[in-house]
Amino acid sequence: MVILKGIGNFFVKIGRWIKNTAWVQPLLIVGGIFAIIFSIPYISKWVGSWFTSGSAAQSYYKNFEVSLEGAEDGNSDVDKLFDYILNPADPANASAKNKYGEKFFLAVVQKSCAGCEDRYGGFKTLEQNWKTGEFSNVTGDFKLFTIYADSINDDGDSLFKSVCERSDVLALFEEANEVLQDGNKHPYATNNSGGNATYTENLEKMILEDKMETPTTFLFDLTSNGIKPGWTSDNGVREVLFSFEATGGSDDYAKARTLRNAWTNDWLVDSDAGKNNIFSPYYKKA
Repeated sequence: MVILKGIGNFFVKIGRWIKNTAWVQPLLIVGGIFAIIFSIPYISKWVGSWFTSGSAAQSYYKNFEVSLEGAEDGNSDVDKLFDYILNPADPANASAKNKYGEKFFLAVVQKSCAGCEDRYGGFKTLEQNWKTGEFSNVTGDFKLFTIYADSINDDGDSLFKSVCERSDVLALFEEANEVLQDGNKHPYATNNSGGNATYTENLEKMILEDKMETPTTFLFDLTSNGIKPGWTSDNGVREVLFSFEATGGSDDYAKARTLRNAWTNDWLVDSDAGKNNIFSPYYKKA
């Protein structure tokens, strides 16, 4: 009872003070209003953080993103990238050649994509171990670029679709689709555990821009070694991957090995060298 009486006396004193100092009340009200106003940016940022989950995979892919802004007018960075891929020797594409190089991975991803989340560790592991240890046989620099297939403009239109509807880009995808289905020339079509039917189905989605599997990972090789008539697309599509399968497990290192094997494979003719390379005609399934 003594405690309750003490608490009651405290609030009585507070009430008496407010009553006797009525002139303070407007100041408190005005001060409270300003405090709320100045707090709004911080409150907004705090509340906004509830809705931005930003996975590690998305942060990683964003580092390599090629912008689709302006694609509806054919002026995006992705348009310029394909201009270069389609005409690598054109002097007008010299800056793109310096930017992208002659050999690189190009991954088509989305913000919400379970497969994209699953595969990113393979890219990251390969990048972190490039030219070291079991990845010491790669040549050149690690190069990865990403395109977000779910990018839209202010009107809600698909920007990637605008690029895919270009007749020359569509022709590139159609040619790659045809060439890579040939399991004799591109053994990965039959070596992957998904089988040729599943792989072919995913390849054919490339020519349906709103159906393209994500992630779809292209390996472009625009060097003289990369473009071999009959064996690869005339536009340097060396391989296309949907899953990163390899012998020796299914962790990030195994996925990185698959990407490495795609990068280093030169249509191996040595049966011993090719037996562990899923892209080789001499690959031996476990």
